[in-house]
Amino acid sequence: MSQENVELARSLYESVERGDYERPFEVLDTSIIWDVRLHLPDLARFYRGHDGIREFWRQWLAAWETLEFNLLAVEDRGDLVIFEVKQRNRGRTSGVAVDFHYFQAFTVRDGKVTAVYTADTRAEALEAAGLKE
Repeated sequence: MSQENVELARSLYESVERGDYERPFEVLDTSIIWDVRLHLPDLARFYRGHDGIREFWRQWLAAWETLEFNLLAVEDRGDLVIFEVKQRNRGRTSGVAVDFHYFQAFTVRDGKVTAVYTADTRAEALEAAGLKE
């Protein structure tokens, strides 16, 4: 079952990268927790549910013309899937490419993503998910 969880979480990156922002809602639990702990002053906070995800995406995507994800590492912990991500975005207005490096921990239960914890380090992502290294 955990390989299915990895593929489910990975499919979210693929959907967003190709501009499909509705398909992820098929696998995101309606009461999902989306906890952003990155050093992004306007966006680093706690979001809940589909409306919260849409709010986050609306703010984040407004700045970018393109998004590209490179999954550097995947750690399968059963109901928890951890990705190390390098993301390259191109500014909508400036055209400048900007790189981000972060970790995301996805909690998957019964075929739905119930929580996503995003942080600058693996340790912070695990801590947000209630785990230690």
